[in-house]
Amino acid sequence: MFKQVMIGLGALAASGAAMAQTAPTADALCAKGEIVTVRFNELTPNGTFDGFSAAAVANQKYYRDKGITRNVQLVGRVMVRDAATGTWSFSTKDVSTAHVSPPGRGQDVNDPAWKAFVAQYDANSKVTAQRMVCYSPAIDETATITAEIKKFEQVWADTAAAGDAAGLGALLDDSYMSYGKAKPETKADILASTADPKKRPASVKISDVTVKVDGGYAFAQGVWTETAKDGKVTVLSFFDVWKQDHDGAWKAMVSQVGPVSP
Repeated sequence: MFKQVMIGLGALAASGAAMAQTAPTADALCAKGEIVTVRFNELTPNGTFDGFSAAAVANQKYYRDKGITRNVQLVGRVMVRDAATGTWSFSTKDVSTAHVSPPGRGQDVNDPAWKAFVAQYDANSKVTAQRMVCYSPAIDETATITAEIKKFEQVWADTAAAGDAAGLGALLDDSYMSYGKAKPETKADILASTADPKKRPASVKISDVTVKVDGGYAFAQGVWTETAKDGKVTVLSFFDVWKQDHDGAWKAMVSQVGPVSP
């Protein structure tokens, strides 16, 4: 969810007139967006990043124990770049948290559980800056992703028909598994079969392909019609799960196939 929030356009990008809007509460002001509280902290002399992270875990557990489940907290280390070498490293003292959809005020600051995680934070860090930002909804890329996944499904069929194991391998995650045949098949199994001329089909056609996108995942289903060199036709339904990596590339993670009744 946070990835989707962060690629949205923040309220800071709004016009000057919009920035002047007022509302009785933060939730009311950001009714159409997502509130994120961003804090930057400096580790204390005896503080550690592990201790700071443990405080955030305790903080999150406090909310879960209260039945609050919508909020998400991220813990991070500030990265710094050496101007001379261009290399990156983690700061030895600067850390941060991002609290997505914070529950708001009204928490009991005298609750022992509340005091406990606050004490953990204080023992390991001090807040140097804090901002509450209203991020507007993420840009909807569903149509673009749907078209891209359908294109990959067609490439899958084309590479299978051509015996192009390298081309097919570029679509599959290293952990890829296929289920539904006599036994589960790994990526290595699929590529070995694709590269074997004896197993190469005369043609492959896919049809009725539909795609559902959910965050960094896409779910594609359709019909795979394969014609062998001897003319035998095999028709299978397929369901493929695709996942987008940190670089934006889509890889197939798992497939489920089954025969289509005539």
